[in-house]
Amino acid sequence: MYHKNRGSARIVLAGGGLLSLLIVVVIISYMGGESAKTAVDTKKRVENQVEGIQKTINERTRKHNEMIDRMQGEGSCDVILEDAGDRKIVVIKVVRLLTKLGLKDAEDLVESAPATILTGLTKTKAQNAKRQLEQAGASVRIDKRRE
Repeated sequence: MYHKNRGSARIVLAGGGLLSLLIVVVIISYMGGESAKTAVDTKKRVENQVEGIQKTINERTRKHNEMIDRMQGEGSCDVILEDAGDRKIVVIKVVRLLTKLGLKDAEDLVESAPATILTGLTKTKAQNAKRQLEQAGASVRIDKRRE
């Protein structure tokens, strides 16, 4: 964890408390008693730098997670089937997969279009459901709920 560089020792990166203490002891013995203060100061400086980096990482992670939550709009979208189109049987199968309804309930739901198929989805999940229904031949829209 240290190396000789023109008569001085340098901490590369102290990984833990006990390891860091061991490094300082080795540096002190390597450099001699008169440079013990320099070794301790170097250790403190490295620890402060590591602590600063950890704070920056935590802050950026928190901001990133907040941004994702805002973008997804947790639980704010409804998927509405406008028209089943010509391939009604395929649309019924997709509705059954998305809603876990039985055959008769899914068929009634598709027949009653325009009808709300799914409610309270994230934006990403609503877009995925819309894509699946459109691939089956249905006309679909996503409504964003006002909460």
